[in-house]
Amino acid sequence: MSVKLNLAGLVKINDELNQKIVTNFISNISLINKNDILLSFSFYNKEKLLISLSHSSPFIAFIDSSINYKTTIGQMNDNLRHYVKGAYIDKVEVLNNDRVLSFSLLKTNEFYQKDRYYLIVELIPTLPNLILLDESKKIVFAKHYTDLSAARPIIKGIEYIELTKKEELKLLDFDLEKYRKDVDEYVSNLGVTNKKDSSLPLYNHFLTKEKSLKKKLKVLNNEMSEAKKKLEYKEIGETLLTIQYDEENLNAYLKEISNTYDNNLSLIDNINSYFSRYKKAKRTIEHDLKEIELAKEQIDELTHLINIFPYLSEDEIFELYQKYLPKQIKGKVKNNVKSNSPHYIIYQGIKIGFGKNKEQNNELTFKLAHKDYYYLHVKDYSASHVVIFSNDPNKEVIELASEIALILSNKVSGDIYLADVKDVKKGDSLGQVNLLKYQTIYISKVNDKTKLLLKDQKRF
Repeated sequence: MSVKLNLAGLVKINDELNQKIVTNFISNISLINKNDILLSFSFYNKEKLLISLSHSSPFIAFIDSSINYKTTIGQMNDNLRHYVKGAYIDKVEVLNNDRVLSFSLLKTNEFYQKDRYYLIVELIPTLPNLILLDESKKIVFAKHYTDLSAARPIIKGIEYIELTKKEELKLLDFDLEKYRKDVDEYVSNLGVTNKKDSSLPLYNHFLTKEKSLKKKLKVLNNEMSEAKKKLEYKEIGETLLTIQYDEENLNAYLKEISNTYDNNLSLIDNINSYFSRYKKAKRTIEHDLKEIELAKEQIDELTHLINIFPYLSEDEIFELYQKYLPKQIKGKVKNNVKSNSPHYIIYQGIKIGFGKNKEQNNELTFKLAHKDYYYLHVKDYSASHVVIFSNDPNKEVIELASEIALILSNKVSGDIYLADVKDVKKGDSLGQVNLLKYQTIYISKVNDKTKLLLKDQKRF
């Protein structure tokens, strides 16, 4: 998700910053990932400040104060916590009429003296940076450094040089409402990016395995298609047996099958070869059908895991490491892990349950759910089971449960099957179902608020 911030927007945000956080202390800092930093404040606790230094579209924005992320470790995190955490903000300004913000800070040192620092946030696409200056405007640390040969060197200990614009930028129009919606969408996906970063080996394993299985499926389908063409060899062999002593019909028929007949072999050897090739083709088809079914089942499972990944807890990720990449967590122990326990949220006093794997789906639908509860599932897609723990939910609850089903399948719209639990029967394999009766409802767009509700999920 790209968030576009121009100079006009930054000027408006700067006004917000001065109104909301000037005279506040920076109470906490979370370095969410290599690009995103979250600041909390001492007195202004309605919102937090997100500084995003993504290469293509850096931005800064206030976000919901209830959002929390664990900080990542490293030199950048150490520097921010040492120099910036606990600092008092006495001024925020746009520098040189460009997309650069300067936070003027006062930080009490170990001798109870106040040191002056400037936190410079350069929100220039392709060249974003975060730089801390001391009172004399010399660089204390930076996210990105250059060498001395650069037109504007960024090196620890040298004086900071402000960006010089080639021409005056005009204050273009800025749609603040759209900007905030884009930021909300970015933040809703931030957990996805963050979780992928922190569990990259596992996530990449799923992607690689899924790609490999799809390639295998294509090979199997092609192989089976070729094998089906050879099923006619049985008929050819039987025909040759029947007309082997009828020279006229035999010669005419041999012309018809000349592309498969081997003139270096006798008639009987060719007949045996046709039957042999038929049997081999039949065995290939039988084998490939089983392999195709297995590959499809494994692809469905992996696709579901990839889609559900943003909404997995640390315990669930650990469980998946144990199952798929046990060597990655050798020696680590997790206690009280309930791998089969589904999840739920409460909405309007009604519990809405959902599974994240086939074991949880099975537990939810066939053990926890009452026969009169409502069952939901994305149409024609490998997805989570969703159950509304009510026999008479209103339209809003049904729509929200439908949106949860779509979110857990990484979809923003689509058709949803809706059925009574009593009309849901177990399929051939774990987690698969057959619906005796159902209706289909269509959701045109998933509400962002539904994604936020999923952050408060609990386990049965």
